[in-house]
Amino acid sequence: MKTCPPFWFEPAPWVDGAWRQASHRGSDACTVRNPATGALLAEVGRADAGTVTAAIEGAARAGRGWREIPAAARGEVLKRTAAALLSRRDEVARLLTAEQGKPYPQAAGEVDYAASFFQWFGEEARRVHGRIVPHPEPGREFLVEQCPAGVAGLITPWNFPLAQGAKKVAAALAAGCTAVWKPAEATPLIALALAPILAEAGLPPGVLQIVPGKGSVVGPVLAADPRVRVLSLTGSTATGISLMAAAAPGIKRLSLELGGNAPFIILPDADLELVTDQLVRLKMFVSGQVCVTANRIFVHADREGELIERLAARIAALRIGDGLAEGIDAGPLIHTAACRDVRGRVAEAVAAGGRIVAENRSFEDVPGLDQQNFFPPTVVAGVEDSMRLASEEIFGPVIPLLSYRTLPEAVDRANATPYGLAAYVYGTDLARLRAVASALEAGIVGVNEWRPLKAEIPFGGVKQSGIGAEGGEEGIREFLETRVISMPKPGVER
Repeated sequence: MKTCPPFWFEPAPWVDGAWRQASHRGSDACTVRNPATGALLAEVGRADAGTVTAAIEGAARAGRGWREIPAAARGEVLKRTAAALLSRRDEVARLLTAEQGKPYPQAAGEVDYAASFFQWFGEEARRVHGRIVPHPEPGREFLVEQCPAGVAGLITPWNFPLAQGAKKVAAALAAGCTAVWKPAEATPLIALALAPILAEAGLPPGVLQIVPGKGSVVGPVLAADPRVRVLSLTGSTATGISLMAAAAPGIKRLSLELGGNAPFIILPDADLELVTDQLVRLKMFVSGQVCVTANRIFVHADREGELIERLAARIAALRIGDGLAEGIDAGPLIHTAACRDVRGRVAEAVAAGGRIVAENRSFEDVPGLDQQNFFPPTVVAGVEDSMRLASEEIFGPVIPLLSYRTLPEAVDRANATPYGLAAYVYGTDLARLRAVASALEAGIVGVNEWRPLKAEIPFGGVKQSGIGAEGGEEGIREFLETRVISMPKPGVER
C-alpha cells in the first residue's frame, strides 16, 4: 500500500510567489479528503474576492517583465518544470491519487501527460513569430506580430487536476502571458503542489498565481476584471455558458472545453477482443469520470450477445478499491453526490426497460473504504437513445449498450446530440473506418484507439462541447493577439 507523501507546499493561495495564510482556517477553509477512505488530507484556505483581485494585480505587474524575457528563455523554464515533474513522479502521483482517487498507475500516467505539455509548450514558445507583408504603396511594409494577450484566467476541473492545469499554464506562459489559476475545490492540493516546482524551475514571482476557492467567488472576479483578457475553462457546458455570459461585457477571449457525450461505434467486422479490452480500459479510466469517455456504445444487433459475454467476464475480473493499493483497476467517484447521480440514471434506465447484464461490487468486501463514494462498474443492455443514460453525460463506470442495424443509422444517432467532444470507431475495414470517422461530429475521433489525446495535437470540441483548442501548435494561439504595424520601409540612401 502506497501512502500520501508529506506536503512540500502550503494549503493556501499562492500569490506573488508566497503563501497567503490569512484565510487558511475557519469558515473560509475547504476540507479535502481522500475519496476512497474519507481520510482528512488538508484544510485549504480559500481565496476571497480581495485575494483574487490582488492576484490579478500581481499578475499584471509581473506581465510587464515576463513578456520581455526572450521566448527561448521562457521555454527553458517550462522544460525544466517538465523535468522536475518527471523526477518527482512518484510523490506527485501519490498525492494525486490520495486527493482525486484514481489508481496510482493512472496518476503516474497523468504526471507524465502533464510533463509532456510543459515540454511541448517549452519548445513551442520560441516558434511564436510574426511576418512581414508587402504594402500596396511604395516605400512601406506591414509588420504582423503575435503578442501576449495579457493576464489569463484559468479554471480547471477535478478529474485531471494536474494535466488540465499543465495544458493551460504551459500554453499561457509560453505565449508570454501571466496567469491566475483557479483549481477545482475538490482537488486544490495538486495545483498548489506545482507552485514551488515552477518556482524552483525559475518562474518569477507573480507570473502564475494559484487561488483555490469557490467558483461563485473567483469566477465573477476573473470575468469582470478588465486586466484579465483571456478566460480558459475546462468544465461543464452549464458552467461554460455562465462564464461566457459573465465575460461578454468585457469582450474577453474564451477557450472552453466543456461536456461531452461520446459515441463508441463498433462496426460489424470489429475484433471484439480488442474492443472489449479497450472499452473497459476507457470506461475504468478515472472510473468513467472523463469528458471524452465512451458514453454510448453502439453495437450491431447481431454481435451484441457476444460483446455482453466478453464484457461480463472482463468486468468480473476487475479490482475496485483504494487507488493507493496495489493492483487496483478503478477507484471511487469524487464524492457521494456523484454516486447518487449515476445510481439514479441507471435506475431510470432499468425502470424503462434496460437490463443490468454485468456489475462488479468487489469493493464491498474491502475494509477501510468509504463505501458511499464507490459505484460498481456496470454494463446495461437495452438502452434507448431517449434514456438519460444515453442522452446525458454519465460520469461514472457505466457501459450502456445501444444496438443498431445499419451504419447510417448508427452515425445519425451518434450525431443526434448537442455535444461533440470525442468519438470512437472500431473495425477492420480501413475505408469504412475513415468514412464513419469523417461523418462524426466531434473534435477528436479515436479509430481503434481508446486514448488519442497527446500534447502534439489540438484538442477541443464542436457544438456545445466548447470553442478553441488545447495542445498542438493551436494551443498557444488561445493566448496571443495579432497586431499589425504599418511602417516606412527601410532603405539605403543613394
